[in-house]
Amino acid sequence: MFKKFLEKTFKYGTLEVIDYDGKKYIFGNSEPFTSIRFHKKDIKKKLYLNPELYLGEAYVDGDITIENGDLETFINIVSKNYNYIVKDFTHHILDLINLFAEFFQGRNLQDISKKNVSHHYDINEEIYKLFLDKDMQYSCAYFHNENISLDQAQIDKKNHLIKKLNINKNNMKVLDIGSGWGGMALQIAKDTGAYVKGVTLSDNQYVTSKKRAKELSLDSKVDFDLIDYRNLNEKFDRIISVGMFEHVGKKEYQKFFKKIYDLLNDEGVCVLHTIGTMHPPSKTNPWIKKYIFPGGYIPSLSDIVPVIEKNKLWINDIEFLQLHYATTLKNWRINFNRNREKISKILDEKFCRMWEFYLLSSEYSFRNLGNQVFQIQITKNLDNLPFTRNYIYN
Repeated sequence: MFKKFLEKTFKYGTLEVIDYDGKKYIFGNSEPFTSIRFHKKDIKKKLYLNPELYLGEAYVDGDITIENGDLETFINIVSKNYNYIVKDFTHHILDLINLFAEFFQGRNLQDISKKNVSHHYDINEEIYKLFLDKDMQYSCAYFHNENISLDQAQIDKKNHLIKKLNINKNNMKVLDIGSGWGGMALQIAKDTGAYVKGVTLSDNQYVTSKKRAKELSLDSKVDFDLIDYRNLNEKFDRIISVGMFEHVGKKEYQKFFKKIYDLLNDEGVCVLHTIGTMHPPSKTNPWIKKYIFPGGYIPSLSDIVPVIEKNKLWINDIEFLQLHYATTLKNWRINFNRNREKISKILDEKFCRMWEFYLLSSEYSFRNLGNQVFQIQITKNLDNLPFTRNYIYN
């Protein structure tokens, strides 16, 4: 059954499978080529029933190894063939069952959100320093071209978003929801003179952000708080959220945008930067959800726009960043591999295999599977921004 499944679904590249008993099977007949080996008898059954979950698990556990080629080539081939895989009747039925089951799963309530954030962000912070840029921006950079350094592209990302906020008075009050290690909030205060409040659910990020603000003598202009955005009751002139919306959870979208409406002054502007997909709403990748971002969800525009409309907010602008995140992830992956020996000593080799698979599969989700980044500009009133976009690009 597994053999017939791969024969039907492999249209791009060539995959050689060496079974646990040494038998070899070839699927496809074009470049690129890669070869993998199964080390357990039940791998075929698991991959047939739920390839999105078990492929990552088998690689991390060493039950699948790359014999010829490398992991990048393998993931490129698999992701290029993914659209054929989901058209398989059995896989399609199982996918519908999983999507139906996900609908009944729990909401990202506050205690669950805190636990989910800690799972990913409260590991040893040294690991992030070994693959992120100097400012520790853990979201999509903005590349004017692919030859720009990661550090410069993250600076350009911050500048681009700050311009979209249109902070035109130095006494403005800005909220940064999901403020990470503080880089965006600190840059806003430094460049515009505005007061910024950053909120996070990560203990590590909170401590580091407070420390950075003090070291830069910006602690009078920037304040960080370990608090859920749902517990805020202040008013702000500007709101920004970068790389946090993916953690909100689809069932919390109404509450999120209702809170944006309540927190934003009538003349205010909100900029939302999130990973999104060009496809209709679908389930979260089960391996990513289980091991990397529990509670995460990648939205389509049709998930987001109706909820914004329902909360009487204006969408002023949507910008799509197609391959910027693929380039960002490629830079992270190169940095991660360059420092792999150090990272394996901080945690272990299994962690390195898991993050190697995470960074590569994420990169190719942008290259081959329709993921991109949405930057959505939102206001409470139609005339809160200038007449043209010149203020962003000049």
